[in-house]
Order: sequence, then C-alpha cells, then structure tokens
Amino acid sequence: MSHKVAIQKHARIFDDFFQIDEFHISHLQLDGTMSADQRWLVFERGDSVAVLLLNVDSKCVVLVRQFKTPAMVGRKRDVKSTTNGWIIEAPAGMIEKGETPEAAIIRETKEETGYQISNPRLIARFFSSPGGSSERIFLYFAEVCDADRHGAGGGLGNEDVEVVQKPLPELFGELRKGLIEDPKLIIGAYWLLEYLKLIGDFKLAVPAAKVPHGRPSGGREPLTHGTVKYALRDSPRLIVGYKTGHIKHVEGVSFWVNSENQDMLMDRFLGKTISANIRYWGSIRDKDGNVTEDIIEESLRTAVGQRSRVEIGTVLETTSGALKTSHGVASIFHVATVKGVGFGQGVKAERSDLAECLNQVLARADQRNRRLWRRLCKLRNHESILVPMLGAGDGGLPVEDAAETIIPPAVRYFQNNPATTLREIYFLAYTSRDKSACDQVLEELRLNGILLRVED
Repeated sequence: MSHKVAIQKHARIFDDFFQIDEFHISHLQLDGTMSADQRWLVFERGDSVAVLLLNVDSKCVVLVRQFKTPAMVGRKRDVKSTTNGWIIEAPAGMIEKGETPEAAIIRETKEETGYQISNPRLIARFFSSPGGSSERIFLYFAEVCDADRHGAGGGLGNEDVEVVQKPLPELFGELRKGLIEDPKLIIGAYWLLEYLKLIGDFKLAVPAAKVPHGRPSGGREPLTHGTVKYALRDSPRLIVGYKTGHIKHVEGVSFWVNSENQDMLMDRFLGKTISANIRYWGSIRDKDGNVTEDIIEESLRTAVGQRSRVEIGTVLETTSGALKTSHGVASIFHVATVKGVGFGQGVKAERSDLAECLNQVLARADQRNRRLWRRLCKLRNHESILVPMLGAGDGGLPVEDAAETIIPPAVRYFQNNPATTLREIYFLAYTSRDKSACDQVLEELRLNGILLRVED
C-alpha cells in the first residue's frame, strides 16, 4: 500500500517541556484518491522507555509508585472530589538526546529502583496514543536478583518515587480483574504470563495450592505477628485491616469470631483449624497442657440448646474462657457459615452467604455493647473484632474469593452505621497468600478513595 502524504503546513504552536505541533495534511485514501486537507494537532514529547523488572530471588516484579497529576484529573471524571493521583506502574522515563533506548532503560532502572540491569530484552515498541501523540514506548524485560540492587532508587532531584515489590500471583490476579491502570504494565504482564508458560515456570504465576485455612503445609507456614490498618477516608476513627500470623499470638482484640457449621460443633483439640485453636486456648488446662475444663465448647452447647442445627448466618455468643485473661478477649461469636454437602462429603461455603454472615456478626457485637445493664453500669464498649477468612479452608473457597467477599461489607458496615460502637475490624491473615488477598482488596478500596493507609 502506498503511503503518499502531502504536508501543506507545519508549525509549532506550543513549546515548553512538551511541544504541540500543528499539521495540515492530505493523504492517499483506501480508494486511491487523495483526501482533503486535514488539520492535526500532535502532542510531541519524544520517545520513552519502560521495563518489566522481575526479581528472581523474591519472585516479585519491581514497580514504582508515584503521584501523577494527569492520573488525578482522569479519575475526577469518575469521582469529582478525588485527589488521588498515585499510580503504580512499570519503571519508565524519557530517552535523552543522543541516547539509545537500551541505554535509557538501563539508566532509568538504576535511578528509579536502584537495580543495575544489563542486556534488557525488548518486548515491544508501540505508540502511547497514536491519535494525538507521536510518543513511542520501548518496553523491555529484565531479570535481576537481590545482589543487583546497588541503591535505594527513588528517582533524581525532587522526584518522589516509591519502589514496590509485587508478588507474581498478586500481579496476575490484578491483571485478571482489570485493576491495573498502567498500559505498560498490562502489556508486560501479559507477555510475562506467556513467557513463564513457555519456559515451564508457570507455577510462579499462580497462587499456591489451596489448603485448609490455618493448616501450615508446603511453604504455607504462618507469618510473624503484625497489624496492617486502613482508615475510612470520611471517618478516620474507623479502622479496617488485618492481623498476620497465628491466632494464638493475637492479643488485645475484644471479640473473636469463630466460623462454624450448622451443627455448631467445634473442631477437636487436635485439629489445626481456627475453631480448634479457640477451643483449646480458651480451655482450662493442667500444667502438662491437658484440658481439664472445655469452657467454650460447653458454653456453645448451652447456647445451641435443643436445636439440632441452625440456619446459615446464625450467630451465637459464648464466653471466651481462659482467653479473657491470656489474650484480652471478651466474647466469642460463633457464626454458621458452612453447610453439609452429604454424608461423608464434608462441608462447603456459599460465597453468596458470607456478606450476610459478616453483617450478622458485626450487628451482634454492636448489640452486645448496647445492652442496658452495660449502659447503666457505664462500662466501656468493646471496640475491636477479629474475623477469620470466612468460607476459606474447610469451606472450600480460595482465600482470594473470601477476601473479596467479606472485606468490602466490613467497610460498608461502617459507612452505613456511623453510630456503631465498634471502631476496629480486623481479618486474620495466617499466611502470605492470605496477606496478599487482603492487600489486594484493601488497596483497591484505597485507590478508589474509600480508605487511607494508616501507619502505626
């Protein structure tokens, strides 16, 4: 096909850090005739480079987080009041005069991330927005290890760049859900997905095999204890977050939630579930650790009474037993979240049930604080609650699905109940996969302007 073009006029009408050129052009059309003169305004900023940087030691992609005013302006089309201009993207920068694209990406990678790369591999060269800009982006791939980092990164001068390490399962989960806003990263992530399949390392790109929540297996050892908090942007005193590690190390949270079956039968002491741990650590034990009084299970049996089973979403409150003294737990809320699927076939959770299960638990905690005798005695409210990943583990749901299902309703509960007596809702992130699932949901809510990250 002929590319005949007649340039009738070319003038630069804006010249600053960026330039805008005006063209009057006619071109050969598909039918073989020349088009009429057309006026084009071309945004000229030169060419740029970007890199998808894979740390083979941490199995993470190395990204950067920066404030970009155009990102804020674009988001204002959806939420007029937003001031969020922060965006996570692939490290990138402009090609300087006389510089090759390869030299530019080596330089930019060092400046922004601190990593020294060599022999970057070109993934693609493409126009950023061919309808209005002449800019081309040269997108590269490079592998690094921890030893290749020779500086902190963060950019030069007054650049304010945060280096972000994102695990591969988290990256590809965000890709699948359409949460990535940087086109360079989207293209690179799809390329990397195919590349890992090709070289036989696709296992790096998918979450670990599902195992029951709270049961360490195959690299799913519990995390060390810690706390991550997000505050509601419109009500900063209200906190939603998660506690990491084994439940036995969580202290100072007023209410604990126990996910149960419709029979409300707690797991045996030898089990490794949340139910078994609550039952054991709430019991009275002799000096050798043998249970002498099964306090929480006995209290639950009394609460169940003559019922053979309860409906999904039923919440029963019991004493916390020895956990009151050892961990500061005021009460245990047992909620029926899983149902039997047939004799000898175990139980399962229905994702559609879980939001209501959570709402019932939170409402019950509020109700407990508002009891008349507590108000008459002017007792302080119990303001925090710990919730396991409802539906995960024996319930059969991947923890990513559980997190997506129960964390947003916790935020909405606070939004819809401004007079709530609760102040802090925490989820239990036992493993790194649980943590990643929580991070993904909470970060999405932060990017949407609903939550703010709180530093202890």
